[in-house]
Amino acid sequence: MDSAPHVETLDRWICSYTRHAPLALCIRELNRLLALESVAPAIGGNGPVLDVGCGDGFWWTLLDRKSEDVYGVDIARTEVSQAASRIRAEVGDISRDRPFPDIEFEQIIGNCSLEHVRDIDSALKNLRSCAAPGARLVLFVPSVQWAFHGITQRMLLRRAPRISMAIAGAFNGFFQHWHLYSVPVWQRLLSQHRWTVTKAYGLGSPRSEFLFRLFLPSSFVAFLFKSVFGSYPNRALVLVPDMALTPVRRLLAWALQGPLVPFESPTAYEYMIVAEATGDGS
Repeated sequence: MDSAPHVETLDRWICSYTRHAPLALCIRELNRLLALESVAPAIGGNGPVLDVGCGDGFWWTLLDRKSEDVYGVDIARTEVSQAASRIRAEVGDISRDRPFPDIEFEQIIGNCSLEHVRDIDSALKNLRSCAAPGARLVLFVPSVQWAFHGITQRMLLRRAPRISMAIAGAFNGFFQHWHLYSVPVWQRLLSQHRWTVTKAYGLGSPRSEFLFRLFLPSSFVAFLFKSVFGSYPNRALVLVPDMALTPVRRLLAWALQGPLVPFESPTAYEYMIVAEATGDGS
């Protein structure tokens, strides 16, 4: 299963992402990239790919896919305007309409997007309708307990559970998480829309989670900066030579070792669920 990228490739990814997004987001996105590359041979498929909730499309600048084969849909016009320079992107609501109605996709990737879609049943129905026979769906979704991770939250959960639950609720509310389900629940939900789950993994380790929590406050500031100015302040790091970023590169490389864990693991902050389209997609 393991087809993790070479050290040089990972270093290039880290350099690229630290110049694009805040460190907490870098850790999450790089972990997903590593996880996806680890299972890529088992997923297969060389045809068109649909990225659901594609954001600015930066992900695809690091993966070995031709940009003309990658399509993206997102509800945010500002994000799509940036993604359009990297992939074929359009504004759309997956819960209302089938994206790119003339195309059947061999791969569909939801990079932590479907948990934000309130009408999940309509979204899964539309995704199934645009899937080619035997298409693979790869979902990254938060684990049920992700907001209770971290030393502070674990301590509060033992001694002041109401406060811990209020903090977890604030996190999920801020990120607009409508759906926090276990893997068996996702499996049942997907099966109702003719998706058969073939594999499920957990993402996360104590090291990556520690760094994510450490850099989360500064990342909130960067998020607000992007809300006002349209991009993260990290873009200024393009002026910084690679050598100056060496401590950060080494720190992230250390934290990102072993991106996949069993989905039952208490350290799993996300699930990666792989499903195959079955039956008639109409």
